[in-house]
Amino acid sequence: MSVVVEPILEELAAGQWGLFTTAQARARGVSRANLSHRERDGRLERLAHGVYRLGGVPVAPLDDLRAAWMSTEPIMLAWERVSTPRVVVGGAAAAAVHECGDINPVPYRLITSERRQTQRTDIVYSRRQLDSRDVVVVGGLPVTSIERTVADLVDEIGDLSLVGDVLADATRGERAVDLEHLGLLLTPFAARYGHARGDGPALLEQLRRSAGIDDIAAARALVQRPAIGAALEGIVSQAVREQLRTIVAGLQPQLAGSVELREHIERMLAPVLVDQSRLVSEITDTVLAPLLQRQREQMAHITKSIAAQISKSLPNITTPTIAFPAPTGNSPAPTVGATEKFSRKGKEQ
Repeated sequence: MSVVVEPILEELAAGQWGLFTTAQARARGVSRANLSHRERDGRLERLAHGVYRLGGVPVAPLDDLRAAWMSTEPIMLAWERVSTPRVVVGGAAAAAVHECGDINPVPYRLITSERRQTQRTDIVYSRRQLDSRDVVVVGGLPVTSIERTVADLVDEIGDLSLVGDVLADATRGERAVDLEHLGLLLTPFAARYGHARGDGPALLEQLRRSAGIDDIAAARALVQRPAIGAALEGIVSQAVREQLRTIVAGLQPQLAGSVELREHIERMLAPVLVDQSRLVSEITDTVLAPLLQRQREQMAHITKSIAAQISKSLPNITTPTIAFPAPTGNSPAPTVGATEKFSRKGKEQ
């Protein structure tokens, strides 16, 4: 019998953090006596009533929470439950899964849409219907989103300094917090903290101040994330390339007979892409708007420099220059403007 039991238990545990339930094992022909025997000789470790961990599996910080969650629907495999979860981890336990803050997660708050009761002291059920956007899967566990978690903790704990630590941790690293949605979720609790009824954004600002969240530091951390940084670099790169194409296109009629000069211009333009990459790296200190201002200044300087060098080779060449208007939220890239004429010495005529 033992040669049959071991592969069954190993297969069960493989997709469930090294854990399995008595109900899952029994459904596959493994009796409770088989499990008790293996628990006595150390091949299994019982974490909670009806939940075991395979011996030799490394202990993980969230194992007790995972065992508690698995025990709520013991017959179903963990991976079968995450697509349409009927039990979602919330509150301080969800914050622990998100690795945010330092609030004791026990008793574990489990949110369901149906009434449930338990005599276990390590579990507290909350009956509530969650919006789909407020549920995410982290490390195989369905948990409330960081926005929903923070709002629930504001309601449950009441100590904004503790909840602020959760929010501060959430704004670091690769995660993005939807502050607008969080403000909406905080709306029901605004009056409790001395704000106008329904003023969730005011409560959010109080929470951010409590957490010591610096807007500039938060923006700097945001643009350092690989995906966002790459997107910003793409925006700036596209703007620079468009300007270079404008410059070259304006010179083409006068350079039609000079292959050597065209090649010379291309060599002069090559360092521009290096310069704009350096500008993108500087975004961590100045954020987007100041970056674009610097880019406009750089492009204006580059345009004049190119015109000055060209004028040494060909007299009276008219080169397009770039008009750089003040940045707006809808059109961050510079636009094409008028032209300037340069003499052989590169001075304006």
